[in-house]
Amino acid sequence: MKDHTRQTKKFSIQFTVGTMFLCATLFTASVAIGLQYYFSKQMSEENVLAKLTSASSDIGSYLELVDKNATNSVQILKSVAESTTHTFAETEIRNIFTLILEDNPLFYSLYVGRDNDDFYQIINLESSSIVREKIEADLNDRWVIINISGSENQRIRTTNYLTKNFKLTKKITEVSNYFPTQRPWYLGPKHQQVFKTEPYLFQHLKITGQTYSIRTQSRVIGVDIVHSAMKEKMMPTQLGLSPDSGTESFVFNDKGEVIASNVELYHEVRIPNPKPLALSESEKADIEAVGSLMVSNQNDWGPYDYAQSGQPKGYAIDLLSILSQMTGIELEFVNGFNSMTLSQMYHQGELDLLHSVPETKAVSGVKSAIMFSGELALASNPDKPVYSSLASLSQESIAVVGGYGMKSWLLEQAPTLNLTEVSSLDEAKQGLATKHYDYIIDTFHTLSELNELSNTEQAKVSKLSGIEILPFHFYMKREHSSVVDILDKALLAITPQQRTALKEKWLDTSQWRGTFLPYPELFSASRSPSLHNSMVKIDIQGQQYFIYVTPLLSEQNHNEFYAVVLPEDIIYEQVWPKLMTSIGLTVLIMTVLLPLAWKFSAPIVVPVKALRLETKKIKARDYDAVSLVNTRIKEVSELSESIASMGAALKQHEKQQEDFVESFIKLIAQAIDDKSPYTAGHCNRVPELGMMLAKAVEECQEGKFKPFKFESDDERREFRIAAWLHDCGKITTPEHIVDKGTKLEANYNRIHEIRMRFEVLWRDAEIMFLTSQLAASKDKSTALAELKSIKHTLQEEFEFVARANVGGEFMGQEEVERIKEIAQRTWQRNFDDRLGLSPFEDLNKPKSETVLPVTESLLSDKPEHIQKRIRPLEFDDKFAIKVDVPEHQYNLGEIYNLSISRGTLTAEDRFKINEHMISGIKMLEALPFPKELSRVPRYASTHHETLKGTGYPRKLKAEDISIPERVLVIADIFEALTAADRPYKKAKPISVAIDILYKMAQDEHVDMDLFLLFLESGVYLDYAQAFLPESQIDQVDISQYFSEQQVA
Repeated sequence: MKDHTRQTKKFSIQFTVGTMFLCATLFTASVAIGLQYYFSKQMSEENVLAKLTSASSDIGSYLELVDKNATNSVQILKSVAESTTHTFAETEIRNIFTLILEDNPLFYSLYVGRDNDDFYQIINLESSSIVREKIEADLNDRWVIINISGSENQRIRTTNYLTKNFKLTKKITEVSNYFPTQRPWYLGPKHQQVFKTEPYLFQHLKITGQTYSIRTQSRVIGVDIVHSAMKEKMMPTQLGLSPDSGTESFVFNDKGEVIASNVELYHEVRIPNPKPLALSESEKADIEAVGSLMVSNQNDWGPYDYAQSGQPKGYAIDLLSILSQMTGIELEFVNGFNSMTLSQMYHQGELDLLHSVPETKAVSGVKSAIMFSGELALASNPDKPVYSSLASLSQESIAVVGGYGMKSWLLEQAPTLNLTEVSSLDEAKQGLATKHYDYIIDTFHTLSELNELSNTEQAKVSKLSGIEILPFHFYMKREHSSVVDILDKALLAITPQQRTALKEKWLDTSQWRGTFLPYPELFSASRSPSLHNSMVKIDIQGQQYFIYVTPLLSEQNHNEFYAVVLPEDIIYEQVWPKLMTSIGLTVLIMTVLLPLAWKFSAPIVVPVKALRLETKKIKARDYDAVSLVNTRIKEVSELSESIASMGAALKQHEKQQEDFVESFIKLIAQAIDDKSPYTAGHCNRVPELGMMLAKAVEECQEGKFKPFKFESDDERREFRIAAWLHDCGKITTPEHIVDKGTKLEANYNRIHEIRMRFEVLWRDAEIMFLTSQLAASKDKSTALAELKSIKHTLQEEFEFVARANVGGEFMGQEEVERIKEIAQRTWQRNFDDRLGLSPFEDLNKPKSETVLPVTESLLSDKPEHIQKRIRPLEFDDKFAIKVDVPEHQYNLGEIYNLSISRGTLTAEDRFKINEHMISGIKMLEALPFPKELSRVPRYASTHHETLKGTGYPRKLKAEDISIPERVLVIADIFEALTAADRPYKKAKPISVAIDILYKMAQDEHVDMDLFLLFLESGVYLDYAQAFLPESQIDQVDISQYFSEQQVA
């Protein structure tokens, strides 16, 4: 476990409690400030919401009032006109109209148009501030009366400016080409219902508005409403905000088209002012003669030619405006009609100029130079495939806008097309949305505007290949051919900078042109009733805004909405000063309370510090010294009791853990002892002897052992556990190695195989004797003598091999040579020695095939006797192990094993036994011993070391071996020498064991001083009396060892 206490900064309990008090106070203050901030924001939002609701109500009331009053007014005028046969004089009409206008200050004008194109209109100059400015009236003027009459080119327009008392102040008479019967307000009314137009451009005022009209006999009565009055109600000042607050308001329809807004197109691309065109006198005369031109303006062919709230917009409109400025020709745009109707009006002479006509249409009159060009494209729903050529569309339903000959031209290009002519682009859009049509063909930029707010799905638009870019022109009647030449001349004089500006303004989709809502979120909110009449927070280009959308419902309007976009900081501008004041006061109060916080902490700090002292006692494992802390704080008192109880519980738990660990260790030792009779009770007796000798060392008051003491019971326990675990590695040692009692033993004693081979040779000798007698090749006495000689030799040789196998005698070079000589005898093997092998034996067996019978040596070292290591033997450097590792894991060669000079173990066998120390080190080092037992792995793994550095596994020298380790060396050796329960050897009397131990001390195998203390303290005798039979306890003259040591 990592010690995180050293990685984090610590604080005193007094500082912590004081800080917690301050933090609690600060937290409470923060919560209060947060709540204040939250509710202040809520109040600000509610305040703004109330203002928005009021503003929307005002606009709704305004529209409803306009709708109601306008509808009632035209209905009343209709009733008056139809209820009498009296022909009203102009003065009577004026009085009636002005009376209505005075009662309805929102009306811009009242007028009547007749079927013979006579027109009478009264304009209310106080309906809007912009009206007086646009119509160029004086401040004293109150009314403007317009009369238009005459036929064809002889129509005269008379404009009279009157005071409130109807006193004439100014009169203007001029030629007019205005025909009321061609206007939308005249054509719209049907039957007895009041007709409300879409927003359009008022012919005389040149501002946008709407008309309420109704038909009566041979005339139509109309009321005009200008949108400028609505715009005034949408200004930020109506919400109590400054004009520069960034608040934006919109009135829009269910298609997302803006009807009115307070937003100015501040970022509109500025088109360079054109220079007047140099004209000849005749050209000037032609322009003067033509007067003003009635010019077509489509409803929805963006971005080239369309009307927004009745205002002409588009690339072509700006282009014609440039031509007007260059030539001085006045243009009057006529809108409110689709392209088919505009084309008919041109052919009927109701329009002077029909523009944005593609070259696909043969139009009567004079064609101009190219106004602009456009690439044809294809629009489809997302689920339809994209085509790039007309030839691929023969099976599809395609819509094109009629009026300008696009259908005929496309059929000339691809006769198999299934084309349907529609009256407007809006109709085509709806057909595409409802999947009535599969595709629409029009210009690329026009179709790109399909992806506007009115579509729930984005249309796919792709350019058509194989078709040349389509040029567009304008047309005028032939009597105006000279005017066309002038306008063509102006077209050619348009500068590249002006063309670029036109392109950036109308063909660059990043410019908002005021056609549709600039924020899709407003349109989405209009379609979600749950978002109506509430403030919704949105992100616009990284800035936070609130939007408000509400429907405007009236008798005539069911598809219009009012929306406001407000910057978030405008709403909360009054919240922050209050918040800063609250924070300042809180900081001031906290500063005053800071010294008191330290005083408040004392009742907690003092007893907690006392508790800390008690926990230190537990940490030191001084459980009996733990006492209760006197305090009046209930929780601290309970904590003190818990600490005391915890100390008692830890003490008991520690004792249980110690008992458990020691029991487990003894269990392991017992398992090792039980594993082989050759170790018997060694693991149990060594700790006893070791503790006896260690106690004697502690009690020694002289010599080098005087300073030695176990500092605590933990150190004594550490030594005892190490003694119990000193042979724990033997649990990994194979039993057949530990129990190897003869040289040929390998899980079993192979002397029986050798004896059987001698039996075979014995039998062979007898067979040879009997065969010679049957063949009469030898006389019986000679053959019998040879048989006896061979048998005698075999008996001697087997006895010699058997004695060598026991390992009780030293094998010199002469004996080894005799083993090799005996091994040269041969015998006949008739059976395959590959049959019945285990997988391991089969793995070691050479793969070469042998032909039976095979002559085998009596004794042999075969390749399969060599057992290689399965994996390389490596030791971690931290263990400091220094041992010589044999090349092979085992060598079971018969000659090799019988040639062992002493004992029964080969070098490989001895390493395998000694390897128990390495296994013990690995096992013990892997255990997470506590600090007080940290030296157990070291103590338990050094009892085979010598003082001169010849031991194993680390080859330590005297200076590296501690006194407890030296004690275990003697305990291990003496127990092994005197053990009476090992079947492979006789138990040695203690005198013999001590003599052997003395010689080992002389050879620096064990510590001589410790050996002498072992004798002097009588530990050897105490141990013998406790664990050895009386037959082993003989008299030992220990003085000889002391005297010999003194002589030395």
